[in-house]
Amino acid sequence: MSKYAEQSVVLEDRNSSTAMIVGLVPMSARVLDVGCSTGYLGEALKRERLARVWGIELDESDAEKARERGFEQVITADLDTFAWEALDAHEFDVVVFADVLEHLKRPGDAIRGAMRRLTPEGHVIASIPNIAHLSIRVELMEGGFAYENLGLLDDTHLKYFTKKTIEDMFQATGLSIQQLEATFYDLPEDRVTERLRAVGLEPTPQFLQPIPLREKAVMEHARLTAELASAAAEVARLRARIDRIERMPLYRMARSVRNALRGGRNA
Repeated sequence: MSKYAEQSVVLEDRNSSTAMIVGLVPMSARVLDVGCSTGYLGEALKRERLARVWGIELDESDAEKARERGFEQVITADLDTFAWEALDAHEFDVVVFADVLEHLKRPGDAIRGAMRRLTPEGHVIASIPNIAHLSIRVELMEGGFAYENLGLLDDTHLKYFTKKTIEDMFQATGLSIQQLEATFYDLPEDRVTERLRAVGLEPTPQFLQPIPLREKAVMEHARLTAELASAAAEVARLRARIDRIERMPLYRMARSVRNALRGGRNA
């Protein structure tokens, strides 16, 4: 039986993670969304890939929202104790672990359980944060790090992964990695250098691990595009406020008085 794992590493925000996963799922696939939350990913898969989607979710209120989004079935369960036989005879073309495995005590067991529900040509897609990300290494060089509500240092994470330990985990389950993608958050080298020099350190090329110029250009374009969109939104907001003020009778009256006073002074 041929099974393989496709994983996406260093997926740092929900939008980029969702878009990348959706692009990996075949059209009309039967998908098991493990740790499906409120069903935002499954909804995108149904809309863009015409997928049939089942889910597993710990929180019953989130599971109910996923059902409302059109999931065929959502099982409420703790993945660390889940009995995969509860899926009955269902088989899936794709099993997705979207930012889930790092929250489990035994992520390898969850992958093995999912494997039993894959079709012979089925595959696993997982998005997993990378604890070796440059931003985390800089914080450690500064003497520590702070847990967060979301992101790479989510305070609900039980496991932390690097590219190497991700590869080891999937190899231990008997799966081979066929495709590995990444989304990047480019921490500018000048900021890295500045922060490290503040604690008496000098970064080396090996520490900075420069990203190829082509990818840097793509990231810089994306960053500037986002900034431009934000600036355009702010300009539109300010114009709308100006328009509202200019339509106010009191403003028009004040402007007429000001113009009359200016005219008197110029006479």
